[in-house]
Amino acid sequence: MDRNLSFYALFYVGSLLLLRICGIIAKIILARAITPFEYGIIMLIVITLPPIFQLGTNFCFFDILGHAGEGRKYFGFSLVYGVITTCLVGLILFAFPAQICNFLNIPVDMWPFLFSALIVVLLSVTVSVDIMGLVRGEKNHTFAVAITTAPGVLRLLLIFLVVSILGIMSFDVIFIFYALPPLLVLLMIAIWKGKEIIGAILPIQIPSRKILIFGFSVYVIGIWVTLCQNLNKIVISHDLGIEFQAFFDVSLTLAQIITFFSSAIYMISVPESTGTDNKSLLLNRPGGLGDIGRLLFAMSMFCVLLLFFYAEDLIELLFSADYAPAGDYIILIAIGYVVIFIQQFIAYVNVSFHEKSTKPFVLITAISLLIFPFFSHVLIGYFGFLGAYLAFIIILVIYCLATIYVSQDIEPLRVLFHRVVYLMISSAAVFLLLSAIDLPLIPGIAASTVLFCGMIFATRYLDVSIFRDLIGTTKKE
Repeated sequence: MDRNLSFYALFYVGSLLLLRICGIIAKIILARAITPFEYGIIMLIVITLPPIFQLGTNFCFFDILGHAGEGRKYFGFSLVYGVITTCLVGLILFAFPAQICNFLNIPVDMWPFLFSALIVVLLSVTVSVDIMGLVRGEKNHTFAVAITTAPGVLRLLLIFLVVSILGIMSFDVIFIFYALPPLLVLLMIAIWKGKEIIGAILPIQIPSRKILIFGFSVYVIGIWVTLCQNLNKIVISHDLGIEFQAFFDVSLTLAQIITFFSSAIYMISVPESTGTDNKSLLLNRPGGLGDIGRLLFAMSMFCVLLLFFYAEDLIELLFSADYAPAGDYIILIAIGYVVIFIQQFIAYVNVSFHEKSTKPFVLITAISLLIFPFFSHVLIGYFGFLGAYLAFIIILVIYCLATIYVSQDIEPLRVLFHRVVYLMISSAAVFLLLSAIDLPLIPGIAASTVLFCGMIFATRYLDVSIFRDLIGTTKKE
């Protein structure tokens, strides 16, 4: 049965939510089994460093391969490029192990084990991302989602088996099982789709200038938040130590539910915007992109309120009291994620409808990424651990304002802020409730959810018909 674009957008969203939930639960099990120092090492080697190196090993080839018209013919080149650049990363790591370990504040005597695992993880995810780009370009969305989701689900199952069922508390064993899923998923892909993948490798064709510009434009806007987070972790590890990097990671993990909404906007806005020439109709029709954006924006604001009142309770419940410092400044991360939601809604709609927007968006993204680690280093020097959070939110606000400034038009901003006063009233009602009554965690979340949902519909910030539109069926165009 044919599925329309809305179905696949919601399918991506649901899969992303599953991936986040599995990731959070796996981290919770991990945090309760090992020390913050050991947790920090695993997060650094398995979660933080591979995405940073992927900026070079995958570059913009995922977005190039996602081009439905031309992407497939560049699969062989992207695969060869990824393997070669991964080997170069390995040579650098093994050539300067002591210097790299000292910079990251990790034990020098562990470098053969840690760096070997890092290369295996990096090679596995690099090749998997190329394959995912290939099937995405062929509009095989189900398989693309499976490649995305499988490592996180498998990681949770393995960690639950090792720690919770078998009771193994050895750091080396836990590390291996936490790092193993990308390789296992790649092997399963090779068994399942090996013949098709091999058939797509040849002939190896170098991408044209036009397709490189296309891929790079989409790529550079999408990497901003993730790269800033990972750069900040490295700066924290260098300036304050590995344990503070672990605290910052817990803050990000708890607040990451808000990034789910900005990821949803990315998945929905780009295909919807590029599929029509009528921007005004797309943004303003009932149940359209404007209403969906405002719904996700409201959910982001609500999550900020919950973190403001319950961050410490959630950290102690989900992780342990050892990670309490992660809750001190988490509200800054949460607010920053709301700001980036606004920025991405404006940016993706503008890039989709205005070709001239591409160059300035790429420019401000590149400049802010170059400045950020030095800015974070300076603020950490002045404010300590707080400086990492301040640097993150300040650069987010500047990036958002710069996006608004260089946009070809600000209609997406106007649509997103339509009736925003009623959203503020709804948020204020929840704030007053939780301030006036000291509700425990679960009853507090339940009561505030009922109040907030009731208020945003009672004030007509959103129309109740949006739910009918979200689940309704439409013909595939």
